[in-house]
Amino acid sequence: MIFTTPLGLLALLAIPAIIAIHFFRRRFPRRPVSGLFLWQSVQRMPETGGRVARLPITASLILECLAALMLALLLAGARLRTAGETAHLVVLLDDSASMSATSAQGESSRDRAVRRIMAEIERLGPSARVSLVQSGERPSVLLGPAALAVEVPHALETWKPQAPHHSLALSLRLARELTGANGRLLIVTDTPDPGKRDAEQRALWVSTGVALPNVGITAAQRSVSADRSAGILSLTLENFSDSTARRKLRVATIENPENEIITKDIDLPAGVSSLNLPLPARVPAVRVALSGDALLRDNEVVLVEPRPQVVGVENLLPEGRGHEALTKALDALSDVTRAENPHLSFVAAETLTQPPVPGKWRVGFGRPAGASFEKGEAQDFVGPFVLEKRNPLLEGVTLNGVVWTGAFPRVPASATHPLISVADLPLVMSLGSTPEVGFLFNLDLNRTNLIRAPDWPVLISNLVEFRRRQLPGPERWNYRMGEWIRIRLGREPAGRLRIQTGSVSRELPPNSELEFIAPQTQGLLHVLEGEKVLYELGVNFLDEEEGDLRRAASGDFGAFQTQAASLQTENGPASDPLFWLLFAAGTAAILGNWCVIAPRRERS
Repeated sequence: MIFTTPLGLLALLAIPAIIAIHFFRRRFPRRPVSGLFLWQSVQRMPETGGRVARLPITASLILECLAALMLALLLAGARLRTAGETAHLVVLLDDSASMSATSAQGESSRDRAVRRIMAEIERLGPSARVSLVQSGERPSVLLGPAALAVEVPHALETWKPQAPHHSLALSLRLARELTGANGRLLIVTDTPDPGKRDAEQRALWVSTGVALPNVGITAAQRSVSADRSAGILSLTLENFSDSTARRKLRVATIENPENEIITKDIDLPAGVSSLNLPLPARVPAVRVALSGDALLRDNEVVLVEPRPQVVGVENLLPEGRGHEALTKALDALSDVTRAENPHLSFVAAETLTQPPVPGKWRVGFGRPAGASFEKGEAQDFVGPFVLEKRNPLLEGVTLNGVVWTGAFPRVPASATHPLISVADLPLVMSLGSTPEVGFLFNLDLNRTNLIRAPDWPVLISNLVEFRRRQLPGPERWNYRMGEWIRIRLGREPAGRLRIQTGSVSRELPPNSELEFIAPQTQGLLHVLEGEKVLYELGVNFLDEEEGDLRRAASGDFGAFQTQAASLQTENGPASDPLFWLLFAAGTAAILGNWCVIAPRRERS
């Protein structure tokens, strides 16, 4: 016999207490009275205190001591064995969407994997312990650690693999930590072990996949024309087979799925195909669906019509070649308009000394007024130019063959940050810590050949796009799962911020700039402030890696540990037969004592 909680044996002190109670019994003397009414005047007190008497060996005493003994042993955790040796199976479940691909017989890799897992558990026996690890960019424990085998079927029912393509490295690390030195690791996926590395690391890699043809949507975008009169639906479809596939394409609004905007049959040759479809303007979110095949996950996308962020600009440069070149560059850009209260203002450099206006960025050309520039003659440079390539304003800018004219000497100031310089002279600089302070081009536009170089429209476009990205709203309106979504509110939030898509809801920090990862739930994503919908975005699967089912195969690679590993698990009290024996004996003693005492009380 083993005691799991030896301190419980202190309860055995109840037996001497029961015996002492039977030794010292208080007895009342007989008092004869002629009438019951006289009994009220007699003092009910014993003649003397308790006195030692001969211990009466009665059935009640024996049953009480027996009940105290049984209960004390139960409190002490008396068992025939303290721990059991059970097999511990750790199963790594590949949660990628290709596991849900269905064959012509209506069976998926996930179904075959579940059967294989249950067969392995049945082989280990009902006492086996099981841990289920679900793979993903952030792996999670679906069941366990070391849960009972009877809990596995219910846990596997909740396993619905739908995740985009991801590496199993992090999931394997978590699974090996749970396996330890005494467990068995089973990896269940639909592709063979790459390089059979786990065969050397004593793990069994089970592939339950079947190669299948598939057609999926691998890229999708929705846009509107420059005049906002019509929309364009751009799709990239990929046929993962060696023959032409015929599919039916349907486009309908999410609000009214029965009202199909586009319905057509398309023939897709093997490989990648592109498709552009006209779409009426100002149509709410639409669902694009292909007819069913092996993998349904990549047959649908949800697209929201983008609301372009129009940048208001003004050209306040003096008349001349520079003014005309800037006007021509701005006219070539889309979603740019002339405005009296612009977001971006191109001005002469001497006006930069005026206080900045909130929300209005200024870009100055020429020589500014103030003490920051030394007196001296302007200089011309042909390079080499040093560019701050990490700055978004200089993306794609090379300045090859550019003659930089009219650059004035300048006294360095700590508040400015040079973007383009030659030697120690800054040519383009940011004048403050925020863009509202302004940007300065130390340049004479009327003499330089920059306005005729390919870098000129690139520079102006970068300035406009940089300003556009700072306007309130999301960077894009349709995203792929796992992409970063960035939204600028342009103000402090007035209520609780959260995102909601389907049944998934998540709180967001109360910031004016939001940044979060697109969830793995396909459909419309709503960004809410309180109960008000601020933005409606589309989140889609779009994963060509998971769409290619030709790599799937079946087979076993590697093996479990050669020695029979076991897990020392503490059994519950109900699993030990001694617990029930003590419980039954104690209960019988209590009931027996009651049956002995009850008639005596009735007679008295």
